[in-house]
Amino acid sequence: MLYSGLYQHNSNLREHQIEAKGKIFDAWDKYDSVMLQMPTGTGKTYLFTSIVNDLLAAYKEAHRDIHILVVAHRMELLDQISATLSRFGIAHGFIQGAREQHLWKRVQVASIMSLLTERNYYNTLRLKFDYIIVDEAHHSLADTYIKLFELFPEAKKLGVTATPWRLNHESFLSLYQTLIVSPQISWFISNNLLADFDYVSIKPDSDIQRLVDRSEVADTGDFVNADLDNTFNNQRIRSKVYESYKRFADGRKGIIYAINKLHASKIAELYCSHGINAVAIDCDTPKDERQELISRFKTGEITVLVNVEIFTEGFDCPDVSFIQLARPTKSLALYLQQVGRGLRMVEGKEKTIIIDNVGLYNYFGLPDANRKWQYHFKGHDDVEHSSSRRKDTLALRDEEYEFDESRLAEDDEEMMIVRGASDEILKTSNYANKVTAALPIEEISLCDYYLIRGNAKKFKVYPLTKKKGKTTGAVSGCIYEYDTEERPVTFTHNVKENMILMDGDTKLRTLIAFSAMLLNKTISEILNLDNLCCISQSDYVTEAGLFEVLKMMSKIQS
Repeated sequence: MLYSGLYQHNSNLREHQIEAKGKIFDAWDKYDSVMLQMPTGTGKTYLFTSIVNDLLAAYKEAHRDIHILVVAHRMELLDQISATLSRFGIAHGFIQGAREQHLWKRVQVASIMSLLTERNYYNTLRLKFDYIIVDEAHHSLADTYIKLFELFPEAKKLGVTATPWRLNHESFLSLYQTLIVSPQISWFISNNLLADFDYVSIKPDSDIQRLVDRSEVADTGDFVNADLDNTFNNQRIRSKVYESYKRFADGRKGIIYAINKLHASKIAELYCSHGINAVAIDCDTPKDERQELISRFKTGEITVLVNVEIFTEGFDCPDVSFIQLARPTKSLALYLQQVGRGLRMVEGKEKTIIIDNVGLYNYFGLPDANRKWQYHFKGHDDVEHSSSRRKDTLALRDEEYEFDESRLAEDDEEMMIVRGASDEILKTSNYANKVTAALPIEEISLCDYYLIRGNAKKFKVYPLTKKKGKTTGAVSGCIYEYDTEERPVTFTHNVKENMILMDGDTKLRTLIAFSAMLLNKTISEILNLDNLCCISQSDYVTEAGLFEVLKMMSKIQS
């Protein structure tokens, strides 16, 4: 069959889905196994169901038999797939648990764990599937999926995922021959296909971030759950989680991601004590009870769902308007799956607020950052993990550091607005009058040696860490801190006066002198405001604060 010439029924698909389907069919002319990357909430299930519909129509026209398998690893995903197939009018059977089986149907929806059981193995083998579609295919490097692929070497295969990424950075090339990449999340937001978002996070130099950085890492590459529980499941840190909700998302409907069942129940209990209808839910919650809670959440009867590893994949509730991260992770895939639950579009929804209480932004950046999916798909080994990575992190910190819980009361010192205008992000907040005047946080990379975080009123300088000759986003401890209230510094066109401003501040003088040397400039050239505006190609100014001077220096080509 020539797939590139296959007739496509695209009447209900969006442009990006049509384009992706065309690329899949083109790829099937060259390869047997293809992976598609498409962000959470952009219609992956609808897309591959449309592909199933096209294949059934093509085989019917050719009077040929066909068997299609759609496989996933969770009950919620299977139910979602079944519902979408039904909307297309596609009859299908189930191979999952104790469900009644209709193996004569040409399309089967199956749990990966049920397929290869003693009960189903030979039935699965006899069906001789011509096509295998894997939902949430970033899980497909597991042994069960590998065995399934080996059973049907002649079948055409399609894996779909939002995140072709593994904690161990393993390549997917053993199962999929090529990756088709969709537009980035930022494109979907700009085209009103995903909701825009504001983002607040703990600061990279905060005490809680230090605790995250020092948490034990398992051989899998992610944090040890028991260690996270011991560190973060206490009254004071849970109170910080609630305070940030009250400050940034008061009254909104949303999802909180917790460490474990006890952590989730404690958070839900805390929110309820303040009059917020919050419930905890996890994989052990009975199916009927879970479905009832989800239904009440969707209708608005429940305001907040505190969950443990439930609403990361396959959950659809578009009117979620805040996501709160209370569980640290080193998994980029988990991070994007979690925040993706809040980016679905619905009429009347303006922005989602993401509250990051565990500093995932400091590891992964914003959700709409451009990701090098081809790089991750092919796998790489230049990122250190497990115990060695933990040692590196600890080496960047003060080994004698002791956590002082009393500092957690300093609200303004812990949280920073990463993205979004403060008047918008706090419009429903009781703290609005207090925070609206705050300047947004900026990041400046200076000479590939320093990272500057803050604004004209207050900022900190960190040395950038280098690994294997490459500058990374990881930073060590603060080496210089500036606050206009303590010591305002304004540079003018008088070089001599500008030099005097630095006298008595050895760290500042060292910072500017070293940066000037790296830029192949003298200190006088840097502190000559006319010259600085010229060589940095900045707008002409008559005076500039220290932060603005550093920003101009960052624009100079060395």
